[in-house]
Amino acid sequence: MKNGRRLFAAIASIAFSSLGILVCHAQTDTETHAASVLFKQFETVAYTRTDFLPSLDKDDPNENDGLSDMRFPFLGLLGGLKSLGPNTIRDFKKSYSAVLVGAKDFVGPSGLGMVSSRMCYIGILRGSEQPVIESDFRQTAKESIDGRQVWTMSMPPYEGHPQQTEFYAAQIGSSYFVLTNDRQVFLEATRSLTSAESSTPQSITVSGWETFSTHKYWAYRLFRRSGVINLDAAGMKYLTPDVISLSFFADVDKGESFIQVLSSDTSMKTIPRILPESALNPPQPQGAGIWQTAIPLSNVDTGTYPLFRVFYCFGFGLAL
Repeated sequence: MKNGRRLFAAIASIAFSSLGILVCHAQTDTETHAASVLFKQFETVAYTRTDFLPSLDKDDPNENDGLSDMRFPFLGLLGGLKSLGPNTIRDFKKSYSAVLVGAKDFVGPSGLGMVSSRMCYIGILRGSEQPVIESDFRQTAKESIDGRQVWTMSMPPYEGHPQQTEFYAAQIGSSYFVLTNDRQVFLEATRSLTSAESSTPQSITVSGWETFSTHKYWAYRLFRRSGVINLDAAGMKYLTPDVISLSFFADVDKGESFIQVLSSDTSMKTIPRILPESALNPPQPQGAGIWQTAIPLSNVDTGTYPLFRVFYCFGFGLAL
């Protein structure tokens, strides 16, 4: 497992700098609308404040805490921005206060490497400021998609993925930045963000929303049972049939994170499983069909890497 983490660091060439303190946070209307769009179109949705996005000059493959694993959902965004130049991530953080990602259609690599998926990142514009990121895209090509001028760029092949990755990006109205690795995903997301419904307050009904959305870092997955190409690549190898959804949220100032599982077995007679029993502490009942377990973010046992395994369940796995 240690060699796998080092390989991952070498493949990605991206890491979190200090994440700082994650405290309670209320979702804004624009964040809630973006989350609503992604919940409807994707299997996994994750969120972070851009204050916690990584610097590229502080990578330490020997890091052994949970914070380093929290980078996984955002590697596609960081890789795409990094390919434009050394200042792009800094400019992105300056213009956008938060970023969400949706992921679906998980596919394993050719040999070693990261699981890939169709993904959509949505940046939330910081207040009424004008984005400063346009200058970073000045050298990229442009394409008209649905009557909108869209930046297009390519990432060269990397470990486990012999084909280059195409990215589509644009500033959408006065609230959002969208970057995807799929043309059709870009089209669907931007249409949803700019629809007439975008001016109407959104109501989100996913399990645990009231709890995990108050944190500055969270992830949620509603497991799809049909059309799965490969259970292992999709992070479902150990999943018991009763598991409906999974949520993760972190409270870094307290040095802990939580996994919450929604099970169809409301009798609570059987503990649901998302990973081998040795990977996590046994979850505790929280209510009918709801189980929860805590994971420390520091002083993690070097032999288990619990969050490394947890993000596998969200579709951000690494084949060793």
